[in-house]
Amino acid sequence: MSLSSHLEDKTSPIGQFIKQRFSQTARLTKAANQQLKSVETIRPAQADKSYPYAVIGTAIDYRLRYAFAITPYQRLVAWQGALQLVVQPVKSDQDTLLDEDELFEVLSLSPIFFDITQGVVQGHYPLKLVRQFFEMLDAVLKAIQPVGRWLEPEAEHLLDRYCIVLSYFEQVFRSSSYLQGPLMQPTVKRKIEELLAIPQQTWLDDLALLFNTFYHRYQHLLSLPHTLNPTFAGSGDVGGADADLVVDGCLIDIKTSISAQLKADYLYQLAGYLLLDYDDQLHMNAVGIYMARQGMLFRWTVPEFLHVLTGESTVDLKALRQQFRKLCQSRRTRRSP
Repeated sequence: MSLSSHLEDKTSPIGQFIKQRFSQTARLTKAANQQLKSVETIRPAQADKSYPYAVIGTAIDYRLRYAFAITPYQRLVAWQGALQLVVQPVKSDQDTLLDEDELFEVLSLSPIFFDITQGVVQGHYPLKLVRQFFEMLDAVLKAIQPVGRWLEPEAEHLLDRYCIVLSYFEQVFRSSSYLQGPLMQPTVKRKIEELLAIPQQTWLDDLALLFNTFYHRYQHLLSLPHTLNPTFAGSGDVGGADADLVVDGCLIDIKTSISAQLKADYLYQLAGYLLLDYDDQLHMNAVGIYMARQGMLFRWTVPEFLHVLTGESTVDLKALRQQFRKLCQSRRTRRSP
Protein backbone atom coordinates (compact mmCIF):
# COMPACT_ATOMS: atom_id res chain seq x y z
CA MET A 1 0.00 0.00 0.00
CA SER A 2 1.37 3.42 -1.02
CA LEU A 3 0.54 6.93 0.18
CA SER A 4 -1.99 7.32 -2.62
CA SER A 5 -3.57 3.99 -1.63
CA HIS A 6 -3.89 5.17 1.96
CA LEU A 7 -5.63 8.31 0.74
CA GLU A 8 -8.03 6.28 -1.39
CA ASP A 9 -8.79 3.81 1.42
CA LYS A 10 -11.52 5.29 3.63
CA THR A 11 -10.58 2.90 6.45
CA SER A 12 -6.87 3.81 6.52
CA PRO A 13 -5.88 5.68 9.70
CA ILE A 14 -3.05 7.29 7.72
CA GLY A 15 -5.42 8.63 5.08
CA GLN A 16 -7.89 9.71 7.75
CA PHE A 17 -5.19 11.61 9.64
CA ILE A 18 -4.28 13.64 6.55
CA LYS A 19 -7.86 14.36 5.51
CA GLN A 20 -8.93 15.35 9.03
CA ARG A 21 -5.96 17.59 9.81
CA PHE A 22 -5.97 19.22 6.35
CA SER A 23 -9.70 19.31 5.76
CA GLN A 24 -10.13 22.96 4.74
CA THR A 25 -9.42 22.49 1.03
CA ALA A 26 -12.31 24.48 -0.44
CA ARG A 27 -10.60 27.88 -0.34
CA LEU A 28 -7.61 26.74 -2.41
CA THR A 29 -9.54 24.54 -4.83
CA LYS A 30 -12.18 27.21 -5.46
CA ALA A 31 -9.61 29.89 -6.25
CA ALA A 32 -7.61 27.59 -8.52
CA ASN A 33 -10.64 26.24 -10.36
CA GLN A 34 -11.88 29.75 -11.03
CA GLN A 35 -8.60 30.45 -12.83
CA LEU A 36 -8.72 27.16 -14.70
CA LYS A 37 -12.07 28.08 -16.22
CA SER A 38 -10.38 30.76 -18.29
CA VAL A 39 -7.71 28.57 -19.91
CA GLU A 40 -7.83 26.08 -22.74
CA THR A 41 -7.26 22.41 -21.99
CA ILE A 42 -4.77 20.55 -24.19
CA ARG A 43 -6.56 17.55 -25.65
CA PRO A 44 -5.25 14.79 -27.92
CA ALA A 45 -6.13 15.32 -31.56
CA GLN A 46 -7.80 11.90 -31.70
CA ALA A 47 -8.80 10.12 -28.53
CA ASP A 48 -11.44 7.65 -27.41
CA LYS A 49 -11.99 5.68 -24.22
CA SER A 50 -8.88 3.62 -24.94
CA TYR A 51 -6.56 6.63 -25.04
CA PRO A 52 -3.70 6.05 -22.54
CA TYR A 53 -4.16 9.23 -20.50
CA ALA A 54 -2.43 7.75 -17.43
CA VAL A 55 0.54 6.59 -19.50
CA ILE A 56 0.94 10.04 -21.04
CA GLY A 57 0.67 11.49 -17.54
CA THR A 58 3.66 9.47 -16.36
CA ALA A 59 5.51 10.13 -19.62
CA ILE A 60 5.28 13.90 -19.18
CA ASP A 61 6.81 13.47 -15.71
CA TYR A 62 9.83 11.82 -17.33
CA ARG A 63 9.96 14.38 -20.15
CA LEU A 64 9.90 17.35 -17.78
CA ARG A 65 12.55 15.84 -15.53
CA TYR A 66 14.85 15.39 -18.53
CA ALA A 67 14.58 19.12 -19.10
CA PHE A 68 16.02 19.66 -15.61
CA ALA A 69 18.74 16.99 -15.58
CA ILE A 70 19.72 13.54 -16.82
CA THR A 71 19.02 10.98 -14.12
CA PRO A 72 21.10 7.78 -14.45
CA TYR A 73 18.69 5.14 -15.64
CA GLN A 74 19.55 2.85 -12.72
CA ARG A 75 17.76 5.35 -10.47
CA LEU A 76 14.54 5.43 -12.48
CA VAL A 77 11.40 3.67 -11.29
CA ALA A 78 11.07 2.52 -14.90
CA TRP A 79 14.34 0.59 -14.55
CA GLN A 80 12.99 -1.25 -11.51
CA GLY A 81 9.86 -2.11 -13.45
CA ALA A 82 11.83 -3.30 -16.45
CA LEU A 83 13.89 -5.62 -14.26
CA GLN A 84 10.69 -7.12 -12.91
CA LEU A 85 9.97 -8.16 -16.49
CA VAL A 86 13.33 -9.94 -16.52
CA VAL A 87 12.81 -12.07 -13.41
CA GLN A 88 9.68 -13.37 -11.75
CA PRO A 89 9.07 -15.11 -8.41
CA VAL A 90 8.60 -18.87 -8.55
CA LYS A 91 4.94 -19.76 -9.03
CA SER A 92 5.01 -23.54 -9.42
CA ASP A 93 7.26 -26.57 -9.06
CA GLN A 94 7.54 -26.74 -12.85
CA ASP A 95 9.29 -23.35 -13.07
CA THR A 96 12.98 -23.39 -13.98
CA LEU A 97 15.05 -21.38 -11.53
CA LEU A 98 17.52 -18.78 -12.73
CA ASP A 99 21.05 -20.07 -12.26
CA GLU A 100 23.37 -18.34 -9.79
CA ASP A 101 25.33 -16.41 -12.44
CA GLU A 102 22.17 -14.97 -14.02
CA LEU A 103 20.69 -14.08 -10.65
CA PHE A 104 23.91 -12.41 -9.53
CA GLU A 105 23.97 -10.29 -12.68
CA VAL A 106 20.41 -9.07 -12.08
CA LEU A 107 21.06 -8.41 -8.39
CA SER A 108 24.19 -6.44 -9.28
CA LEU A 109 22.01 -4.10 -11.33
CA SER A 110 19.27 -3.55 -8.76
CA PRO A 111 17.66 -5.15 -5.71
CA ILE A 112 14.71 -7.38 -6.50
CA PHE A 113 11.43 -6.51 -4.86
CA PHE A 114 10.41 -9.98 -3.77
CA ASP A 115 11.88 -12.77 -1.67
CA ILE A 116 14.74 -14.26 -3.69
CA THR A 117 15.23 -17.02 -1.08
CA GLN A 118 12.13 -18.60 -2.59
CA GLY A 119 13.81 -18.58 -6.00
CA VAL A 120 13.22 -16.60 -9.18
CA VAL A 121 12.70 -17.62 -12.78
CA GLN A 122 13.22 -16.04 -16.17
CA GLY A 123 10.56 -13.43 -16.79
CA HIS A 124 8.87 -12.26 -19.95
CA TYR A 125 11.79 -10.17 -21.22
CA PRO A 126 15.47 -11.08 -21.60
CA LEU A 127 17.93 -8.99 -19.61
CA LYS A 128 19.91 -8.28 -22.80
CA LEU A 129 16.94 -6.48 -24.42
CA VAL A 130 16.23 -4.39 -21.33
CA ARG A 131 19.86 -3.35 -20.98
CA GLN A 132 20.08 -2.46 -24.67
CA PHE A 133 16.98 -0.28 -24.42
CA PHE A 134 18.35 1.76 -21.52
CA GLU A 135 21.80 2.01 -23.08
CA MET A 136 20.19 3.37 -26.26
CA LEU A 137 18.23 5.82 -24.13
CA ASP A 138 21.53 7.03 -22.68
CA ALA A 139 22.93 7.46 -26.18
CA VAL A 140 19.87 9.43 -27.32
CA LEU A 141 20.06 11.74 -24.30
CA LYS A 142 23.74 12.34 -24.93
CA ALA A 143 23.07 13.13 -28.58
CA ILE A 144 20.12 15.49 -28.24
CA GLN A 145 21.09 17.18 -24.94
CA PRO A 146 17.56 17.98 -23.67
CA VAL A 147 18.55 19.74 -20.43
CA GLY A 148 17.36 23.32 -20.25
CA ARG A 149 16.30 23.69 -23.85
CA TRP A 150 13.60 23.31 -26.48
CA LEU A 151 14.09 20.55 -29.05
CA GLU A 152 13.38 20.42 -32.75
CA PRO A 153 10.27 18.31 -33.52
CA GLU A 154 12.21 15.25 -34.74
CA ALA A 155 14.38 15.11 -31.61
CA GLU A 156 11.38 15.88 -29.39
CA HIS A 157 9.37 13.00 -30.80
CA LEU A 158 12.31 10.62 -30.44
CA LEU A 159 12.70 11.46 -26.76
CA ASP A 160 8.93 11.28 -26.32
CA ARG A 161 8.97 7.72 -27.67
CA TYR A 162 11.42 6.71 -24.98
CA CYS A 163 9.45 8.53 -22.28
CA ILE A 164 6.27 6.66 -23.19
CA VAL A 165 8.04 3.30 -23.04
CA LEU A 166 9.55 4.35 -19.69
CA SER A 167 6.00 5.04 -18.54
CA TYR A 168 4.96 1.51 -19.45
CA PHE A 169 7.98 0.09 -17.63
CA GLU A 170 7.04 2.10 -14.55
CA GLN A 171 3.54 0.66 -14.79
CA VAL A 172 5.09 -2.80 -14.29
CA PHE A 173 6.61 -1.63 -11.00
CA ARG A 174 3.38 -0.08 -9.71
CA SER A 175 0.62 -2.51 -10.73
CA SER A 176 -0.26 -5.69 -12.58
CA SER A 177 -2.25 -3.83 -15.25
CA TYR A 178 0.76 -4.06 -17.59
CA LEU A 179 -0.30 -7.63 -18.39
CA GLN A 180 -3.10 -6.20 -20.54
CA GLY A 181 -0.90 -3.44 -21.97
CA PRO A 182 1.26 -3.21 -25.10
CA LEU A 183 4.39 -4.58 -23.39
CA MET A 184 2.60 -7.94 -23.35
CA GLN A 185 -0.20 -7.64 -25.90
CA PRO A 186 -0.69 -8.84 -28.57
CA THR A 187 2.78 -10.35 -28.04
CA VAL A 188 5.85 -9.75 -25.87
CA LYS A 189 8.28 -7.42 -27.60
CA ARG A 190 11.57 -8.98 -28.71
CA LYS A 191 13.39 -6.02 -30.26
CA ILE A 192 14.04 -2.41 -29.28
CA GLU A 193 12.33 -1.34 -32.50
CA GLU A 194 9.18 -3.10 -31.32
CA LEU A 195 9.27 -1.28 -27.99
CA LEU A 196 9.75 2.09 -29.67
CA ALA A 197 6.90 1.33 -32.07
CA ILE A 198 4.41 1.17 -29.19
CA PRO A 199 3.76 4.97 -29.04
CA GLN A 200 1.32 6.16 -31.67
CA GLN A 201 1.77 9.45 -33.50
CA THR A 202 -1.17 11.02 -31.71
CA TRP A 203 0.46 10.20 -28.37
CA LEU A 204 3.75 11.76 -29.48
CA ASP A 205 2.05 14.94 -30.67
CA ASP A 206 0.14 15.17 -27.40
CA LEU A 207 3.24 14.69 -25.25
CA ALA A 208 5.27 17.17 -27.32
CA LEU A 209 2.58 19.82 -26.93
CA LEU A 210 2.41 19.25 -23.17
CA PHE A 211 6.15 19.69 -22.84
CA ASN A 212 6.39 22.70 -25.14
CA THR A 213 3.61 24.42 -23.21
CA PHE A 214 5.54 23.98 -19.97
CA TYR A 215 8.77 25.12 -21.58
CA HIS A 216 7.36 28.32 -23.04
CA ARG A 217 5.65 29.31 -19.79
CA TYR A 218 8.02 28.06 -17.11
CA GLN A 219 11.46 27.58 -18.66
CA HIS A 220 12.91 29.88 -15.98
CA LEU A 221 12.43 27.05 -13.48
CA LEU A 222 14.91 24.84 -15.33
CA SER A 223 17.93 26.81 -14.10
CA LEU A 224 16.92 26.70 -10.43
CA PRO A 225 18.20 24.18 -7.84
CA HIS A 226 16.17 21.00 -8.03
CA THR A 227 15.68 17.45 -6.77
CA LEU A 228 14.05 15.01 -9.17
CA ASN A 229 11.64 12.23 -8.17
CA PRO A 230 12.40 12.64 -4.45
CA THR A 231 11.46 10.10 -1.82
CA PHE A 232 11.00 10.89 1.85
CA ALA A 233 12.30 9.67 5.19
CA GLY A 234 8.85 8.21 5.82
CA SER A 235 8.22 6.70 2.37
CA GLY A 236 8.81 3.17 3.63
CA ASP A 237 6.43 3.68 6.54
CA VAL A 238 3.47 4.12 4.18
CA GLY A 239 4.46 1.45 1.66
CA GLY A 240 6.01 3.89 -0.79
CA ALA A 241 5.82 7.57 -1.69
CA ASP A 242 7.79 9.41 -4.33
CA ALA A 243 7.08 12.89 -5.64
CA ASP A 244 7.74 14.42 -9.05
CA LEU A 245 10.25 17.17 -8.28
CA VAL A 246 11.35 19.89 -5.89
CA VAL A 247 12.40 23.15 -7.55
CA ASP A 248 14.04 25.87 -5.49
CA GLY A 249 12.44 24.46 -2.35
CA CYS A 250 8.97 24.07 -3.89
CA LEU A 251 7.63 20.54 -4.14
CA ILE A 252 5.71 20.31 -7.41
CA ASP A 253 3.27 17.54 -8.20
CA ILE A 254 2.39 17.18 -11.89
CA LYS A 255 -1.21 16.42 -12.82
CA THR A 256 -2.24 15.66 -16.40
CA SER A 257 -5.99 15.45 -16.00
CA ILE A 258 -8.18 16.21 -18.98
CA SER A 259 -10.54 17.78 -16.44
CA ALA A 260 -9.69 21.42 -15.72
CA GLN A 261 -10.20 20.95 -12.01
CA LEU A 262 -7.80 21.06 -9.09
CA LYS A 263 -9.16 18.45 -6.67
CA ALA A 264 -8.97 18.23 -2.90
CA ASP A 265 -7.18 14.88 -3.29
CA TYR A 266 -4.26 16.69 -4.93
CA LEU A 267 -3.86 18.83 -1.82
CA TYR A 268 -4.08 15.84 0.50
CA GLN A 269 -1.24 14.24 -1.45
CA LEU A 270 0.91 17.36 -1.04
CA ALA A 271 0.13 17.38 2.67
CA GLY A 272 1.19 13.73 2.91
CA TYR A 273 4.50 14.50 1.24
CA LEU A 274 5.10 17.39 3.63
CA LEU A 275 4.48 15.15 6.64
CA LEU A 276 6.63 12.29 5.36
CA ASP A 277 9.68 14.55 5.21
CA TYR A 278 10.06 13.83 8.91
CA ASP A 279 13.36 15.61 9.50
CA ASP A 280 12.97 18.34 6.86
CA GLN A 281 15.68 16.84 4.67
CA LEU A 282 14.26 18.43 1.51
CA HIS A 283 13.90 21.89 3.11
CA MET A 284 10.59 22.52 1.39
CA ASN A 285 9.42 26.12 1.64
CA ALA A 286 6.48 25.81 -0.77
CA VAL A 287 4.27 23.26 -2.49
CA GLY A 288 2.61 23.37 -5.87
CA ILE A 289 0.46 21.63 -8.45
CA TYR A 290 1.32 21.87 -12.14
CA MET A 291 -1.77 21.23 -14.26
CA ALA A 292 -0.01 20.04 -17.39
CA ARG A 293 -3.00 20.03 -19.77
CA GLN A 294 -3.92 23.53 -18.71
CA GLY A 295 -0.34 24.80 -18.50
CA MET A 296 -0.86 26.37 -15.08
CA LEU A 297 1.31 26.14 -11.97
CA PHE A 298 -0.37 26.77 -8.62
CA ARG A 299 2.03 27.46 -5.77
CA TRP A 300 1.60 28.09 -2.04
CA THR A 301 4.18 28.76 0.64
CA VAL A 302 4.26 26.07 3.31
CA PRO A 303 2.96 28.43 6.06
CA GLU A 304 0.09 29.56 3.79
CA PHE A 305 -0.72 25.97 2.78
CA LEU A 306 -0.77 24.77 6.41
CA HIS A 307 -2.75 27.77 7.63
CA VAL A 308 -5.49 27.48 5.02
CA LEU A 309 -5.87 23.69 5.07
CA THR A 310 -5.86 23.30 8.85
CA GLY A 311 -7.83 26.45 9.55
CA GLU A 312 -5.34 27.34 12.29
CA SER A 313 -3.51 30.65 12.48
CA THR A 314 -0.28 29.00 13.62
CA VAL A 315 0.66 25.43 12.78
CA ASP A 316 3.67 23.59 14.14
CA LEU A 317 4.80 21.49 11.17
CA LYS A 318 7.46 19.76 13.24
CA ALA A 319 4.88 18.60 15.77
CA LEU A 320 2.55 17.44 13.00
CA ARG A 321 5.35 15.43 11.47
CA GLN A 322 6.12 13.80 14.81
CA GLN A 323 2.46 12.81 15.26
CA PHE A 324 2.29 11.43 11.74
CA ARG A 325 5.57 9.57 12.11
CA LYS A 326 4.36 7.94 15.32
CA LEU A 327 1.15 6.84 13.63
CA CYS A 328 2.86 5.45 10.52
CA GLN A 329 5.60 3.63 12.39
CA SER A 330 3.25 2.15 14.99
CA ARG A 331 1.16 0.64 12.20
CA ARG A 332 4.27 -0.62 10.45
CA THR A 333 5.45 -2.26 13.67
CA ARG A 334 2.12 -4.03 14.13
CA ARG A 335 2.32 -5.45 10.60
CA SER A 336 5.86 -6.77 11.11
CA PRO A 337 6.18 -10.47 12.03
